[in-house]
Amino acid sequence: YQHFRKEEHELIDQLIDKCNRANDQYSPILTPFLDPRGQYIMNVVAGSFEDLEVTFYGGPFAERKRAMIAPSYFQPDAEAFEIVLIEIDYPQKFVTLQHQHILGTIMSLGIEREQLGDIIVAGDIQFVLTERLESYIMFELNRIKGATVKLNSIPIKDMIQSKENWKIHSTTVSAMRLDVVLKDMIHKSRNIAKQLIEKKRVKVNHTIIDTPDFQLEQNDLLSIQGFG
Repeated sequence: YQHFRKEEHELIDQLIDKCNRANDQYSPILTPFLDPRGQYIMNVVAGSFEDLEVTFYGGPFAERKRAMIAPSYFQPDAEAFEIVLIEIDYPQKFVTLQHQHILGTIMSLGIEREQLGDIIVAGDIQFVLTERLESYIMFELNRIKGATVKLNSIPIKDMIQSKENWKIHSTTVSAMRLDVVLKDMIHKSRNIAKQLIEKKRVKVNHTIIDTPDFQLEQNDLLSIQGFG
């Protein structure tokens, strides 16, 4: 715990439990989808178990991945991770769908975020899902943002790569408080930065943080709804 923030302790407990099961049963255990920070924590936790190895997979270009915790003898293939790739067929001439539309609609069906992998919007739209939910979502998901859609399961090898746009910006800040750093990132006032944080529109390492005085550390990843 001393190496991680208190917000991450619940995930640590879950991953320790899965490692204990894999170690005691001497058999592979599969986790839900983990974001990159979760994958890092998974590696740290598994590192304290001498006979366990961890393999991650969520598709060829995935950011969110499931972890396979297993004895060193076990070599998982792609099928062992029990994921499916689904492509959305929708009327592109009449409606524009974005990441938040896909995520919001899927979660409105009662599907938890941890059961959903990457959502890729790059002309075509695809998303990765745990295999056991495939038939459910095929039956339930037929409209997004008022448009009729059709879902098709396709081979995981056909996963497309999302397009990312990066700009490098350097700044000097008076403190490592979240609101202080955030205002320089979005070029707005500190008051606006504070409002964004309190409205739960800011994530640090993929976790929503709603306290403006949250202390950032080296290599933290910030994402702000509406800004990137």
